[in-house]
Amino acid sequence: MTTSNNKLTRKRHYTLATMILIAVLTIFGSLVACTRSDNKSANVTNKITFAYTILPDAALVQVAQQQGYFQQEGLDVTPQVHQIGKAALDAVMEGKADFATVAETPVVFAILKGKKIDIVATINTSNKNMAIVARKDHGIRLPYDLKGKKIATTFGTIGEFFMDTMLMTNGISRKDVKVVNLAPEIMQDALVNGDVDAISTWNPILIRTQNKLGNKSITFYGEDIYTQTYNVVATQSYIDKNPSMVNKILLALIKAEEFAKQKPAEAQKVVADVSRTDKGLIGETWDVNHLSVALDQSLLLAMEDESRWAIKSGLVNKTKIPNYLDYIYFYGLDSIKPKAVRILR
Repeated sequence: MTTSNNKLTRKRHYTLATMILIAVLTIFGSLVACTRSDNKSANVTNKITFAYTILPDAALVQVAQQQGYFQQEGLDVTPQVHQIGKAALDAVMEGKADFATVAETPVVFAILKGKKIDIVATINTSNKNMAIVARKDHGIRLPYDLKGKKIATTFGTIGEFFMDTMLMTNGISRKDVKVVNLAPEIMQDALVNGDVDAISTWNPILIRTQNKLGNKSITFYGEDIYTQTYNVVATQSYIDKNPSMVNKILLALIKAEEFAKQKPAEAQKVVADVSRTDKGLIGETWDVNHLSVALDQSLLLAMEDESRWAIKSGLVNKTKIPNYLDYIYFYGLDSIKPKAVRILR
């Protein structure tokens, strides 16, 4: 028997009977919740800590929490709110939270460093949530004008990967620019004050900076070169011990997805309240996000691309791209929303 055959992965050790039992219990719990006359769940018995961000990317988790969908699925969720996904992921890896929302790039770095974590679902995708905002009055009119300039981004995040991808696409080496590592919350001021020539970041920082600089700014998107994914993750050991918890989380997020589709204005208000951002600003960026609970082939491709980038750039001490199928937990979404699983296996 070959090594690949032996490595059916820990995910495949579940028996058919186990998976059927999980599915039956999950469906039964959902039906009980739906029949309550007061629209509340049966007794909440499952406590979890969910580390999620204030970003619009995590809108489905924010809505599920605010609308009581986690409670309806029998979950007692302690929210742990973070500024960025990397911090939320760190909380999970440090044992301070059970689930986290995060873009794929910090997940890639964690896996390349040997962390055993799984993506259980993507909850948002966007090809226009990331961009480089530059100052025209610093001589930048085209992407190639970034050569020789100072660019700020947040290391270890999608901002860094997007910046390098944009530079490479336009024939610029990272050695041809000066890159500085800044926290997301201070990037806008750094660009407005002229301390840097450009920033590589995401919404709502992106649109705030554009609005602040007005016609002094120019923005370079990469719709054709990068699609961001925002995901729900947990450690493999937690998932192995609590597969029913994953199902409950997914059921709540699917309810939030439907709410966001049917009542976008109310969903935007939830995000605005969580992020303490003007609702109009959230509305301006709402359509660049595709809020859906899924597992798509684009996730796998993005993680592989980012692994090649991290290895080639010397950002990790690895030479081989992992098999990311071993870091995606399929059984939860497969049992609840099978048509949303579109990854070749």
